[in-house]
Amino acid sequence: MRIWSSEHTFDHEWETVAMAAFKKYPNPLNRAVTGIDVVKQTLEAGKILTERIIQSHFSIPSWATKLTGFSGTQYSHEYTVIDPHRKEFSLTTRNLNGSSFLRVDEKLTYKPDQEDPNKTVLKQDVIVTITLPAFADYCEKTFLSIYSQNASKGRQGVEWVIDNLKKEYEEISKKVSSEVHEMSEKMRHWSIPSTSSGPSCTSSASTSSGGPTTSSSSKSQ
Repeated sequence: MRIWSSEHTFDHEWETVAMAAFKKYPNPLNRAVTGIDVVKQTLEAGKILTERIIQSHFSIPSWATKLTGFSGTQYSHEYTVIDPHRKEFSLTTRNLNGSSFLRVDEKLTYKPDQEDPNKTVLKQDVIVTITLPAFADYCEKTFLSIYSQNASKGRQGVEWVIDNLKKEYEEISKKVSSEVHEMSEKMRHWSIPSTSSGPSCTSSASTSSGGPTTSSSSKSQ
């Protein structure tokens, strides 16, 4: 049995990283994952619980295939727990196929950086166990080397998804701003009072500065 551990810090807040990590496959930077099927998804006590079957393919040496019976195509059971209240995203996987000689357990945990809440820390642990009468130690080292390379590609995949999420947000924001501006212009146009050229009424009474004037007539006798 061999254990591989790593820690990586993303320069993004937890909500963004958690969303991207859950949606990171498929991506062009890590083509090892070739298929994903959601088996079950529930909401319990404010936590999102998801079970998925992951299909992956790894390029491994032919001698490793002969020794372990693992062809390179792997099916894994993935169980994720997203806790928005505690800001914790955990992911555990275990291989379902391969051979009776090979077992792979992986756990990833995403949490906010304790020193900087605008950053997120990823902790990753992989355990490879190969039960062979010979060359078990060498085979375990080989498999861990492959997983180490894929882990690096996985982190790059998260960054790729984050960049795309930001682009989508910017496009949606621009579209909404344009529509709001267009609606505001229409409302402004409708609120301007219209002027009419109809007839106007004028008063025929005239007054002088000394008050009202009366006229009298005299009769001669």
